[in-house]
Amino acid sequence: MKTKQVMISSAILLMTISVELSLAQSKLQSQSFDSLNHKLEFFVSDLVEKDSLVKNCVLSVLKDDSSYFWSGAAGIASYENQRPMTKETPIFIASITKLYTATVIMKLFENGIISLDDPISKYLSKEIYQGIHIYKGKDYSNKITIKQLLSHTSGIADYYAEKSKNEKSLFELFLEQPEQSWTVDETIERARKDLEPNFPPGTDASYSDTNFQLLGKLIEIVTGKPLHEVYDDFIFSPLCLKHTWLTGYSESKLTISNTPADVFYNNKIINNIRSNGSYWADGGIISTAEECIIFLKALNEGKIVSRSTLKLMHNWHPIQNIGPFQYGYGTMYFELPPSQKIPSLWGHSGSTGSFLYYSEGWNMYIAGTINLVNAESKPFRLMISVMQTIQSKLEKQQIKLKLPPPAK
Repeated sequence: MKTKQVMISSAILLMTISVELSLAQSKLQSQSFDSLNHKLEFFVSDLVEKDSLVKNCVLSVLKDDSSYFWSGAAGIASYENQRPMTKETPIFIASITKLYTATVIMKLFENGIISLDDPISKYLSKEIYQGIHIYKGKDYSNKITIKQLLSHTSGIADYYAEKSKNEKSLFELFLEQPEQSWTVDETIERARKDLEPNFPPGTDASYSDTNFQLLGKLIEIVTGKPLHEVYDDFIFSPLCLKHTWLTGYSESKLTISNTPADVFYNNKIINNIRSNGSYWADGGIISTAEECIIFLKALNEGKIVSRSTLKLMHNWHPIQNIGPFQYGYGTMYFELPPSQKIPSLWGHSGSTGSFLYYSEGWNMYIAGTINLVNAESKPFRLMISVMQTIQSKLEKQQIKLKLPPPAK
């Protein structure tokens, strides 16, 4: 029954996105623009101006053949000091972090340090994994594999979104007690003691942040280093990402000018929640839109892990509770109906309205955020409208270049 409801909601979301895209294209055609850059500026600024819930927005897009690159932003990044949003403003990328965490795991796999079929009990202490998955009286905790955590097929409850016996999700508790701090161990403990697993490991797929908290623990144990240092060793430093870090571990470097942009739930700023200690291997990275693209491009080109390893990450399968997506190993796959004539995308989304995707069909990367937790389809409407506009413009230019000279 739950799967059927997810399928229905996914179909509704796809229909909503399709309708909104058609409306956006009609609106765009009624405007007059001097250049493609101005069109994209319109998309970003119009969203902030016309949608009362969207206070700021940043977006970057790159054609991989370097035929086009653009970054832009609109709105207020910080309402406390009225700092404007810019393309350099750091953003909470939320669950896009899972793609970084999965990449580290795949690097460890590629180096022969771990096997994806290894049970997590081989690496994690009993205190971490024991009792994390007791389903209908049977304890599966020591049988869960690394692969099942990566692919959300473990069945372990989602500490963040699922409701406990008090009928509240952890996010709802965050809203009620925004000043309270949480540890990663406490999030795992919540999944163990307050929530019920969803199915036996490997029998279904359901999105769970707890999976990636456990992967973060595994990374630390295997490498003997804190997670933020491993990110730096494997990803941030090799790619020269100077404005990317794990929240809570670079606070001494923060200034007014590089503080992350405000994130909203309805009209309430929830930055303190995003930094309360719970967001970690599942959703704790701060970056910029441009540096997100640098990361995804390097991953796609085999510069972090090999292309064959990346192919393993693209083992797509249907998944409950995340709309019209399929999931691989820390990667999301998204495809609109054929009528939209938009190639499929892979990457990851985040609960803050963040997005990072690559379209192989259009050879295009796109990243950004609208910093709104209850964003629904808005990030996808913006993202896909921008990609459509760029592709259409570049195709017309290419056709124009191929036209024969006029007859004399």
